[in-house]
Amino acid sequence: MENRLGKNLVILSIFLVAGAAIAYEILAGSAMVNLLGASVYYFSLVIGIFLFALGIGGWLSAKIQKRLFERLIFIEIVLSFLGGSLSALIFGNYALVFNFLNKSIFSGINWFFGGLIIAKLFFSLSALFLIFAVGVLAGFELPLFSRLLAEKEDLKDALGKVFFWDYAGALLVSILTPIFFLSNFGIIRTSFIMGFVNALAALVLVVVLKIEKISIGNGLKIGVLFAIIFNLVGFLGGSRLELFFEKKLYGEREILYNFNSPYQRFSFVQSKDGAISLYINGQRQFESGEWDAVYHESFVHPVMNIAGKRSRILVLGGGDGLALREILKYPDVKEVTLVDIDEKLVAAAKDFEFMRILNQNSFRDPKVKVIIGDAFKFIEDINGREIYDIALVDFPDPSDDSLSRLYSKEFYRLLKNILKPDGLAVVQSSSYMDSVQQVILRTMSSAGFEVLAYHPPYFDLLDQNFGFTLASKKKLNKDEWLNKPVPVQNVIFNELTLGSILESKPIPRDRISRSLEVNSLFRPTIFKAYGDVFIEHYLESRPKKSIIAQTGLSEEEFYKEFEKLIYKSPSSATKIP
Repeated sequence: MENRLGKNLVILSIFLVAGAAIAYEILAGSAMVNLLGASVYYFSLVIGIFLFALGIGGWLSAKIQKRLFERLIFIEIVLSFLGGSLSALIFGNYALVFNFLNKSIFSGINWFFGGLIIAKLFFSLSALFLIFAVGVLAGFELPLFSRLLAEKEDLKDALGKVFFWDYAGALLVSILTPIFFLSNFGIIRTSFIMGFVNALAALVLVVVLKIEKISIGNGLKIGVLFAIIFNLVGFLGGSRLELFFEKKLYGEREILYNFNSPYQRFSFVQSKDGAISLYINGQRQFESGEWDAVYHESFVHPVMNIAGKRSRILVLGGGDGLALREILKYPDVKEVTLVDIDEKLVAAAKDFEFMRILNQNSFRDPKVKVIIGDAFKFIEDINGREIYDIALVDFPDPSDDSLSRLYSKEFYRLLKNILKPDGLAVVQSSSYMDSVQQVILRTMSSAGFEVLAYHPPYFDLLDQNFGFTLASKKKLNKDEWLNKPVPVQNVIFNELTLGSILESKPIPRDRISRSLEVNSLFRPTIFKAYGDVFIEHYLESRPKKSIIAQTGLSEEEFYKEFEKLIYKSPSSATKIP
């Protein structure tokens, strides 16, 4: 009886540790993608390193000849500490690297960007080393459990049970991690939950030894207890840890609200001068004041004034409600449908007072209909049954391949189907005529759109280099609208016509890439054109003046060198005075 109970408890331990191991792999991949973008690349890299580490751990397990139970308990204790804190260590390391960079001064812009590249390399290697260490420890588990069960029954039966329950545990947790744990607890707290699972597996093994009447040292018992306490405390304090790391990322700015939704990590922060910013996965979405006015007025007002009709409007993304604010300034708008995947972000923009002030209670307007869901799926499902005068596409920049589908040829074909014959669309296109916008232009053209790239009349190369793409189902006739004024209250068009923003500007030849390809679902290419996510996140996390000061250059020298670095030749860009 005792022998059967002992075997069942060992099998329970196998089930637990298998689930924790696969969760560490998923969490590590998610953390790296959150921080560095390129989801397929980093998930593949993490999986490859983790599997290799499992093999190393399995090979090293052969060197353990005696006291298998005690060695396995010790490994589970260490894994509980390291695995439980894995996500916190990765995010903490990222935040500390940013904090160190912020305090550094470089001799010129080339040294500055060289320092950023070295910092990214340091972070990446240290994070991958932590993942490797967790993988090595997890690699000990399966061989040692197999040997333990083989002492109680035939090897073939032992191996069959070990592999079955290992795969069963991995299957269950791989399903629960994205749909339950991450959506309810976030990456850092889920990591501590899995550390607790390892500690629980160690406790189960201690019980097995007691059933088998095998003595065990008090040190291991105390280790199990501390591992349980450590992960419980980590879980309870996980939200505070996240807030601490966010503060390190954004320097002295106050964190007004941060949340890990099932789809993204977002934070509202406020600087000393009162400016409020929204960051999604480290990427700035808006900053109140000049940034907000330049971006959203340039995004909304041109298409609203060029379109023949503007009674039915579709907004894809834009969960902060700031584009809605500009759209609702037009009294002839009868209906606005906004589709955003993140219910938590929309709720924050709708309910927090600081956001209601910024978006002027746009979500409360009876003309606005909010649909929580995937934008691609939405336009695919309606497939021409719903027709709009104007579509405004306001997605985050395509920093990884999971976002690239929203910039694909297939997506734009569906978008074209839901527009009236004289309908127009405008797409947020990263920076003006950079590689990302060039891919968008080619991709929309391949989907049958007539396209025009434009940017605000004034922009800053460092933090307001906005690019937009205007798209039409028929030929764009610029002569009809170049002298049109903007008839609603605004900031940037008070003394300007649409021609000042939409008239084609000369693009230096060396800024036009012939090697960029059309982006599609089957051949995602746009995220490769985005650039370095680590550098982009750092540049967006700091005030403009702080970045310039780090290079040791004057503002005039900085912009001159920065423009050379980006474009390799003078461009039409002008800096806001």
